[in-house]
Amino acid sequence: MIRIGIGEDQTLVRESLAVVLNLEPDFHVSWTAADGGETVRLAKQDAVDVLLVDLRMPDVDGVGVLRQIQKFSPEICPISLVLTTFHEDEWLLDALAAGASACFLKEVPPQLLATAIRQIHAGTWNPSQWDPNWRRYAPEVQFRSPHSGLQHAIHTQDGFVETLTRREGVLLHLLSAGNSNADIAEKLHLSVGTVKNQLSSLYGKLGVQSRTEAIRIAKERGWV
Repeated sequence: MIRIGIGEDQTLVRESLAVVLNLEPDFHVSWTAADGGETVRLAKQDAVDVLLVDLRMPDVDGVGVLRQIQKFSPEICPISLVLTTFHEDEWLLDALAAGASACFLKEVPPQLLATAIRQIHAGTWNPSQWDPNWRRYAPEVQFRSPHSGLQHAIHTQDGFVETLTRREGVLLHLLSAGNSNADIAEKLHLSVGTVKNQLSSLYGKLGVQSRTEAIRIAKERGWV
């Protein structure tokens, strides 16, 4: 079950979004908040897997919420998606730099949003492969942003640059803290098999074959 928190100041949008997402069999909206301060407070009190946050809210705006969320320890820091009616590149780039995995316009169809939530939660999010129809609802600036879902750049021996997703960054932190695959699965609400697959992909990007080697590289490069 993917636990979701919603930070949105417009009552109709907030409540409609909660109803629609709760219809999905693998989603559970744990709480909703009407402003940024309440969003941060509830996120600290009741950890969720995915946070949907409005870009402009009273008290603390969406970027401010994301920056405060980033101060949480990695295992309880939720994946964050921004929902907005605004197209200002500066705001969107600030949100991505503050940790948002993706930005969507509020006109996004419910099934598209649900699919994106599942992919981002599973660590399979790849905006570059999105169908053009999907991209109508995702501001174009994020596809050109160096912050769009990326955690670290890896320069391989042949000069090719790989990137780690935020989920892979979280995996590195959890590995470095001594968590087993079962521990990671429990904390991230994934199956052990999914964790093994994600770790295998991570090891491939790092060019290693074991968690010991992955942890060594992460520490050498100051990632953990």
